[in-house]
Amino acid sequence: MNKIYDVIIAGAGSSGAVAAISAARNGASVLLIDKNGYPGGMNTAGMVCPIMTFHAGDRQIIKGIPQEIIDVLIERGASLGHVPDPIGVVSSITPIEPEILKLVYFEMLAKLPNITVLFHTFICDTVVENGVVKSIQVVSKSGLASYQGKTFIDATGDGDVASFCKADFHMGRSSDGFSQPMTLMFQVGGVDIKKVIAYVKSNPEQFILNKDCDIDKYLAVSGFFDIVNTARINGDLTIPRDRVLFFQGMHPGTIVVNMTRITKLRGTNAKELTTAEFNSHNQISEIMLFFRKYLPGFANCHLLSAADTIGVRESRRICGDYTLTIDDVVNGVCFEDSIAMCAFPIDIHDPIGNDLNWVRKSRTCCYDIPYRVMMPKKLKNLLVTGRCISATHEAMASSRISATAMAIGQAAGLAAALESRDICDFRQTDVKVLQDKLIKQGAVVGKAWLD
Repeated sequence: MNKIYDVIIAGAGSSGAVAAISAARNGASVLLIDKNGYPGGMNTAGMVCPIMTFHAGDRQIIKGIPQEIIDVLIERGASLGHVPDPIGVVSSITPIEPEILKLVYFEMLAKLPNITVLFHTFICDTVVENGVVKSIQVVSKSGLASYQGKTFIDATGDGDVASFCKADFHMGRSSDGFSQPMTLMFQVGGVDIKKVIAYVKSNPEQFILNKDCDIDKYLAVSGFFDIVNTARINGDLTIPRDRVLFFQGMHPGTIVVNMTRITKLRGTNAKELTTAEFNSHNQISEIMLFFRKYLPGFANCHLLSAADTIGVRESRRICGDYTLTIDDVVNGVCFEDSIAMCAFPIDIHDPIGNDLNWVRKSRTCCYDIPYRVMMPKKLKNLLVTGRCISATHEAMASSRISATAMAIGQAAGLAAALESRDICDFRQTDVKVLQDKLIKQGAVVGKAWLD
């Protein structure tokens, strides 16, 4: 007879891996499935770093398992910890080394004997009866297989499981359906950081800067606006970006670049994803030529690595029992059923153009993530975690960040472990019990619980 897992989690990214650890630590038998050959998702395969953000002003709003992971990285020299954001978008950013983060996730998962992991495996279908997910079907080099579970967590980022369960969802902005652009991150070496810092200090009007930060200690750049315009006029830069955006790496002379931009393609369509990979790699070649020709400190730079996969900012967003809105984000709303927090502004990369727009009241603003945004309508035993929670296009532009995804994952994993012992209906969860257990396990569940 096939084993029935307490919790089946699709997606081992920042939210799914933390959910698996959380569920297993709370006694559940867990099956964790991912398309990649390693955990970490966008922070490892996508090279998305630094991680943002654990703080709202001086208050740390993300703790628990996410902080535990950062602590291990710090011990291994693979993170600087939480440092002030030189650009000033958020209160703190957390530089990490993605390759070491992979190892940390591997070790944490391996320590829990009640977690079974399947990598190189794709979800391809589900079986649902009367709103209850009974099983998921997967495909891999081994062929087709089916796995039964009591509770399920969709941490795919794209809402793949929810979609196969015929859950309702939205995609893109309401005006035209276009989602935020995709970006392929890449790492560059041979950068003369001191020359870059000297130029920034001499031309502050060309950069978005947090004047309270010491960029001699850690450098992040959002700017070179005039140089970008000159290169564009000269025909040396054609990508739809209005600025240079990069962060200092963990090793001398290295930076992590967030500049490629692929618009009007869908992260849920294999052909369009393939086109996105071709186009983004071509953009890297163009950017490297631009760097060497135009930017101070970049004359001898070289490409170290490109991310294994393009980063998808937005795809499906489930229709949940509650939908997070732009007003919730901007006004820092509290919820009685809060299970995590976020202090990232609404950060919208123009779906069809060059611009990057932030909406917020201040860097110290934060808001609660309610439990209900994880529950797809009409489905009883499925939670959705990570960037495909129930949120509007604008609200998702804030809530999608890694630190908050990790915190939501911890809550999802605990909720699934609790429900798998009883009636397996997430709408019957005693949220007060869930909140109390999260707090005892080191998490911060909402503004009302901040010190």
